[in-house]
Amino acid sequence: MASLEEQVGALVRHHRKLAGLTQAQLAERISRQTGTVTRIENGEAAPSFETLSSLATALEVEVRDFFGAGVHASAAGRNDPMIGIIAKLSSLEADELKVVSELIGVALKLKN
Repeated sequence: MASLEEQVGALVRHHRKLAGLTQAQLAERISRQTGTVTRIENGEAAPSFETLSSLATALEVEVRDFFGAGVHASAAGRNDPMIGIIAKLSSLEADELKVVSELIGVALKLKN
């Protein structure tokens, strides 16, 4: 089961990669140390409300985007396969995400 910190961290990483930023670049944009961004992304530290707001502004997303997607809201100790999927996808680059999306499309067609 993923902790809330791990889920939020995975989504911060996902949005950072979508923005094409390194951890150091994001840290600079939010006036924090690179290690802080690393700890947040690894689920080792929970960002403050101020940091969440700064992250959202720097990544051009809404704060709510760090707390899940659609009906898959983050929750402490949530045992949901979607959480694991989001965590795995959060580290992929845009071209890799495209390949995964295509594979999912093929799998869903086979299901039907």
